This record gives sequence, structure tokens and C-alpha cells, in this order.
Amino acid sequence: MSAAEALENKIVYLHREDDYQDSFETTTGILFIDNELRLKNLNREAEKICGINRAKAVGRRVEEVFRHHGEKFLKVFYLDEYEDLSTINLKLKVQDQYIYAHIDTLRLRGTGREPNGLIVIIQDLSAVRAAIKQIQITQMLMSLGELAAGVAHHVRTPLTTISGYLQVMLGRLEDDRYTVGRDVLEMMLDEVSCINKVVKELVMFAKPPVNKEVNIDINRTIEEALLLTFKQLGGEKIAIDKQLAANLPALTVDSNLIKQAVVNIMQNAIEAMPNQGVLSVKSWINSELNMLVIAVGDTGSGVAPEILPRVFEPFYTTKLEHMGLGLPVAHRIISEHGGFININAVSSAGTGAHIHIYLPIVDERHRRLRVVHQQVLNLQ
Repeated sequence: MSAAEALENKIVYLHREDDYQDSFETTTGILFIDNELRLKNLNREAEKICGINRAKAVGRRVEEVFRHHGEKFLKVFYLDEYEDLSTINLKLKVQDQYIYAHIDTLRLRGTGREPNGLIVIIQDLSAVRAAIKQIQITQMLMSLGELAAGVAHHVRTPLTTISGYLQVMLGRLEDDRYTVGRDVLEMMLDEVSCINKVVKELVMFAKPPVNKEVNIDINRTIEEALLLTFKQLGGEKIAIDKQLAANLPALTVDSNLIKQAVVNIMQNAIEAMPNQGVLSVKSWINSELNMLVIAVGDTGSGVAPEILPRVFEPFYTTKLEHMGLGLPVAHRIISEHGGFININAVSSAGTGAHIHIYLPIVDERHRRLRVVHQQVLNLQ
């Protein structure tokens, strides 16, 4: 049972020390503090985590015992008058080394609900944190390896073509003169353009240059994305089901980047319907999340479940002629705006994929201010 559950069920009572002595020595550090903030008892794990001596610490005030642990740690012993539970994660310096601890502080009460001291539960998460960090590093290195392989693949092919033509041209030079055919130059320019596109997409994925503007009409951005998508891909056999909510609030976003993200997603949807189909585009407000939603759906075959976890990985694609940067770039753009993308692999009808883009109605700074303001109002 968690500390919160114990508190909710009002079972955190302290009658006699004998009642808890059998379960006192655990792999979790436990401190008992009386109403005068004196250390009444602690187990061996708490000694180890906090780096203190039980015999010298018991009976002394917490400010004396833990004065070297810092002000943040001392605050765990000071609950507000009406607060019965506090949880915090801290980085502590104990005996010249740092540990990461999860600390729960519960106010103990007697049978009449009168305050009867505190119980502080400390968990050393250093090993867990180290393991998680190692996993993250491993995943990052794997991602970098895949990214490097993708870059090498998409850049090496056009470079090989350019290099081959240049070698042929060099071998046919006579008196430093050589007549180059238009088709050769056009081929080389196309290959350079291909390399430039890879670099451009990589820059967009790595760090999109976000230039936010105020009062952006998101429906207008969607309309422009539709025009751009169909201009690039044609899509003569694709019908459009457009349902854009009226009177949507204006957003503070980079409209060009949002348009790029929507275009990338629409292109994926249209390519999923090579013969014919319906592209659905909708917008509305999710009042519960206080976010604006853009939904793009298709009537294609949907996304296979085994592919779904990897759709935002750079250079991962099931289409040989594509780079696999469309969705990753869209995901990065939306993330830079404080939003997120959710993908339903198969629609409720059994076909097609639906992608929902969530954008905050206000930027993160204003959102935090509003949350604080609401908390203040709740206290009044």
C-alpha cells in the first residue's frame, strides 16, 4: 500500500513502538520524528542512506542531525498545518557523494486524529537512476547509429552518381576542354538537390527555427497546407472531408512550421491511398486539455501495430523511395510548440489511420501563470 493510500484510509496511527518494531528493518529508510521535531527512532537503512549514527542521532532535533544535508532536506520535516502528506525527490550530498532519494513525509495521528509526530520514508533511487541513465544513453547511441546509417545511405547514393560523372568527364578532357551534355548537368544538379533536401530535413529535425507569431488562424494554416499538399502530389482521385470548427481561438505559433508539419502528415495520408480514398481534415477544441486539435485521417490500410512504435524514428520508412523524415520532422515541430501527436493506427471503421495534432491554446509561460492563479483562487 502506498503512503497516499495509507493516509486516505486513515491507517497511519502510532500506538506503541512494539506494534511496528517487527517490520521496522526494511530496505526502505524510516525515520520517526516526534511533535518537537526530535528524532525518535530510525532503522539501519535510514542510517545508511543518511550517513548518520543511530546512537548519536536519536533524541536530537532534526536541524542538528541533518544540518549537513541542506535546507531542501530539512524542509521535509515541516508540513503545513493542514498538510498530512508530502512527497519530494532530492539530490543529497552524503559523506562526499551524491545520492538521489525519494522522500515521503506523513503526519502521524492518534486515535482522536491529534498530531503524533511524523514518519519519513526515504528510498535511495541512485541505482535506479543510474540504470535508467544507462538505458537512455544506450538508446541514444542506438538512435545516433541509425541516424548516421540513414544519412550515409541517402547521401552516399547521389554522391556516387556525381563522382562517377565527374570521373568520366575528367577522363575525356583534351587540352582542358570538354563539352558537357545538358542531360549530364541536369542529372548532377538533381543529385545535389537530393543531398540538399536530406540536409535541410535533418536541420529541421534537429532544431526547427521557431519564429512564433501571435493571432494565427489555425484554420487558415490548415487550408494553406491542403492547397500545398495537393499542388505537390496531385491527388485527383482523393476526396476531401473538411470539418473545421468555427471561432477557434488564435494561437501563438510559427505558422510556416505548423503548415509544414500538417503537410508532412497529409502527404503520408494521401500516399496511403494510391488509387482513391477520402482525406479527412478536422479541427476542434479539447476543452479538457485546453488544447486545439487538428485531425488528419485517411481510408488507406492503416498502420501495422509492429510499425507504430517506430513511426517517429528518423529514416524509418516502409517506402523505398522515401527518406522517412516526414513524421519525425512533424513530431519535432509540434513538440517545439509544446504540443504532441497521437496516432490511431486503424480507425473505428477498420480502415485507415487517424493522426491527431494537439497544440496548446496559450504558450507554456502563460499556462503556468494561469495554473498558479487558479491555485491562488482555490485557496481563497
